[in-house]
Amino acid sequence: MAAIEPDFAFPLQTEVILITGAASGIGRAAALMALAGGARVAAVDLDQSGLDSLRADAAADGALMTIGMDVTDLDSINSGMQIISKEFGIITGLVCSAGVSYESALLDVTPELWGKVLSINLAGTFFVAQAAARSMVSGARPGSIVTISSALGVQGRVNGVHYSASKAGVIGMTKAMALELAPYNIRVNCVAPGGVETTLMRRVLDARPGAAEQGLARIALGRFGQPEELAATICFLLSGLSGWTTGQTLHVNGGSLLP
Repeated sequence: MAAIEPDFAFPLQTEVILITGAASGIGRAAALMALAGGARVAAVDLDQSGLDSLRADAAADGALMTIGMDVTDLDSINSGMQIISKEFGIITGLVCSAGVSYESALLDVTPELWGKVLSINLAGTFFVAQAAARSMVSGARPGSIVTISSALGVQGRVNGVHYSASKAGVIGMTKAMALELAPYNIRVNCVAPGGVETTLMRRVLDARPGAAEQGLARIALGRFGQPEELAATICFLLSGLSGWTTGQTLHVNGGSLLP
């Protein structure tokens, strides 16, 4: 399926948006779509070559900043926030797209693997969101935070207990953050993708023979999603079009969770 080209650009002209995990997949697609909507975008990742590729494709005329950031390191997060604040001003939107997934049977999960997955997928999401929320609150700016969970955060899968646990945590954390930040007019919502054609998903499918066919069989629309389709949902949540939406988890999965 070809990349999705929306009939209109989401209204993001006054926004400063930080996107983690922006070097590839859903984060990359969200960065490009936010730029198309007129936002200034700070794209962060540890994959410098991926960020360089994003910059080459964006042609953003000063609206795109790329920064190396480790979401598991508070010093790295704070340093990145200072750079963004200095160059672009107060962040008004955040997309927490950084994440990892590794195959491991439940009986073989080590403390190191458990800690690595949750430190990036769950703790990393929280501490970047906390830093962005502090900036929004101190600047008295309304804002929108979008976290990324997964269909596997509600249904689980074999050889993915650590990943499912991290993504289930993101859903609960999103609701709690939405309650605490609502008085500051900061909205917090979650997007839970199903099977999306990304490098991360392809690595998981390649490790499990027959997994692609089994996955497709569970999707009502009969195909995997495209990163741009998730980006459209994310940019809707970042924009004023979703101004009365907070604490929600939007499941974008082609119908894979239907009975």
